[in-house]
Amino acid sequence: MKKLLKCSLPAVAFALSLSFGMPALNAHAADAAQMAAVQTAPAAQVVPADAAVQAAPAAQVVPADAAAQVVPADAAAQVVPADAAAQTAAVPAAAPATVSLQGKKVSILGDSISTFTGTMPADYNIFYPESGDIPNASQTWWGQLLTNTGMVLCRNASSANTDVTGNSLAMDGSAPGCSIRRIADLKGTDGSNPDVILIYMGINDFARSRTLGSFRAPGVQTEGEVMTFTDAYELMLQKIKALYPSASIYCCTLLERCDAYGNTGAPAVNQNGDTVADFNAQISAIAAAYGASVIDFYNCGINYTNLSLFTVDGIHPTWIGAGVLGQCATQAVLSSVGM
Repeated sequence: MKKLLKCSLPAVAFALSLSFGMPALNAHAADAAQMAAVQTAPAAQVVPADAAVQAAPAAQVVPADAAAQVVPADAAAQVVPADAAAQTAAVPAAAPATVSLQGKKVSILGDSISTFTGTMPADYNIFYPESGDIPNASQTWWGQLLTNTGMVLCRNASSANTDVTGNSLAMDGSAPGCSIRRIADLKGTDGSNPDVILIYMGINDFARSRTLGSFRAPGVQTEGEVMTFTDAYELMLQKIKALYPSASIYCCTLLERCDAYGNTGAPAVNQNGDTVADFNAQISAIAAAYGASVIDFYNCGINYTNLSLFTVDGIHPTWIGAGVLGQCATQAVLSSVGM
């Protein structure tokens, strides 16, 4: 199974169930129809090939005349050296298979931190580069991941000021992460499916004090206004796995951020008393239940003590901060494929 992957600070510092009587969904109708055919239910865990039970070796057949063979007396007297008898036929642990990432297509589902003009649908909300200090897409955290791994961009479905929670049937550029619109937009403009999907959302849900919830086990989620974070995050993953069953999914934990007043001297706490760490615990639990890997941005080295160095406003990374995230994502992805 996939495991939590952590890294350190570098040196530089669908509606799956469409409502009866809904109008056609235009460009997204095919995706919505495909997802409607898939029951929104817990994803089946995939058993890795190396975890398959090894077949027991076939029993050796002893020839009949072998029973009549006489063991020479001197053979019976042979003594096995003590050090040889003590040796154990140790079987080395199998190393994870190395998978080439060259040319793999990557799509991103995110909020303002992952936006960049020219890489997103036209009606999406933008933050970078207009409101940040990252002038080139290659300097975003995901742009650096692509450069470091040889992967290529399929589609950036990131829209600023958006939550995971919200109306899962919304079709506009501000639709939440759990919506069919956002998930359908992970397809390339040529209709191709991504090989890798990166999800980096949730900090706006934290800031808006959405009800966190407590994920315990996979369950069926209902379309509509999904306002509990754990329910919306699970619905989002269920839809992604239904529409892109072959894609490798990575869920990013959230960076610490400033509090509602812009202060960065301590971990932020929202109006419900939840911390960013509380949200990350739920993200990690849901990811594990659905076979997704975790890129642990929360422990990359950027925290409330140095947000002024690595962000422009206590929330959005500078180009230096994006470099830290890019390196963290690179190490996590490469480790997950045995590189």
